[in-house]
Amino acid sequence: MVVEIILKTVHMKNIIALLVLSVVIGCAEKTPSILAQNSELCRSILINPEESYNHEYDLKLSIEDAGNNQYRLVSVIDFHNGAFTASPLSNNDFKGLFNIALKENDKVTMDDAFEEIPRSVEEIDWFGNFVNWVRELTTYKRTLNIKSQEDFKVSGMVSFTIEPTCTFEEIPFDVFYEDGKLWVQQYPKLDKSTCDIPVLWVSMYDSPLIDYDIAMKHPYDVEFKVEQRTDCQFKMVTEMKLHGGSFNVSPLTETGFKGKFRIEVAPNDDLTIGTELLEIPQSETVIDKHPFVNGPVNWVTEDTKYEHPLILHTQEDFSIGGKIIFVIEPKCTLETIGVLFKYKNGVL
Repeated sequence: MVVEIILKTVHMKNIIALLVLSVVIGCAEKTPSILAQNSELCRSILINPEESYNHEYDLKLSIEDAGNNQYRLVSVIDFHNGAFTASPLSNNDFKGLFNIALKENDKVTMDDAFEEIPRSVEEIDWFGNFVNWVRELTTYKRTLNIKSQEDFKVSGMVSFTIEPTCTFEEIPFDVFYEDGKLWVQQYPKLDKSTCDIPVLWVSMYDSPLIDYDIAMKHPYDVEFKVEQRTDCQFKMVTEMKLHGGSFNVSPLTETGFKGKFRIEVAPNDDLTIGTELLEIPQSETVIDKHPFVNGPVNWVTEDTKYEHPLILHTQEDFSIGGKIIFVIEPKCTLETIGVLFKYKNGVL
């Protein structure tokens, strides 16, 4: 059976207004890309990379009696070897801010306010976010209000992300009230990490381009064809060649990026695109903290081939329109390449 595919439209470019801001980011002065993950590469930016990595901080909990059935839960944290964390006073929604929490109970409550000594100062991080970094020995105090005169035990947790190794620390504790006295028992930290996925220390949007002019004027080439599979079905093979340091979002990205690479066909009963996508080489999932992403993503930064199964549901002749769609970065344009699938006299 002869197989051919007809290119209908080479480039139909639409610019998504929602993403226009990324052009500004992409055009900004770039800094070298450093992969920060829970590995040797991440640790290399510590003050002394030869020092043991498992002692980045010390934390100690205690109780202060404030009178009138009020106490203060005191947490003193000291950092080693250049480690740091984000203050609970940071004016953002970071998930790894330093926090002290109690399990819900009717025996003791904790005020929302944090007392921080010394008070941290707001600054701008690598991704342009405002944050209060804590790098020196710091004391946190939260007020506890006793609601019961009976003996009790309430569990709690101190949690925070320690940087730059990006591990989520959880230190459990119990608050005891016995014979009219309140005291705290601290336990070893939980052996748990949130950085199984590598973290980009410098966002892809802030990484240096190989050639800015090329990335803006001719960021990619796309070639595609149809090949027969061993199961007598067909596959569409698309080769994406990136130029000048351009990049795009892989179809393997699990989060809901509207601009990730995809192939669509118009609604019909005769031809569908299978879900068993093959990406060669396969992209890796990373955490990109840029505000446009702020989570896991599979960036495609090199020439890549995609194989999409094509499934025929009829032997009747048909003509069906389709599109290859993706956002090319950092140019930030939505690329739409029209395709016409024709099946006539047994030829696709």
